Amino acid sequence: MLTTPQAAMYRGLALGDDALLTSLFADGARSWEGLDERVSSLARLAVLIGIRADESAFQREVRQAIHAGATPDQITALLAAVARVAGSALLMSAAPKLALALGYDVDAGLEDLDAR
Repeated sequence: MLTTPQAAMYRGLALGDDALLTSLFADGARSWEGLDERVSSLARLAVLIGIRADESAFQREVRQAIHAGATPDQITALLAAVARVAGSALLMSAAPKLALALGYDVDAGLEDLDAR
């Protein structure tokens, strides 16, 4: 069951409570216990995959995730974990952006394969 503050959050979000939304946008998970910063960053990366975010958003969030203790293995595992829900189109869109944020240029790698 939800605690009273948790239930209030769900009600507030369902009603579009401006103060609550402002608080969440400003403080994010810091105001709610339960997720550490590493897990929060991985969750935000999953959302970026789902909304087809631009390259700069992936760059910023990967930096934050690594700073929070996430590893490239965990970030790559995240991509695999969302595959079934996200589908091929979202994965194909996200993979080069996420790889570039991790220091690998997929396009250059494909060009190298073509040159061989």
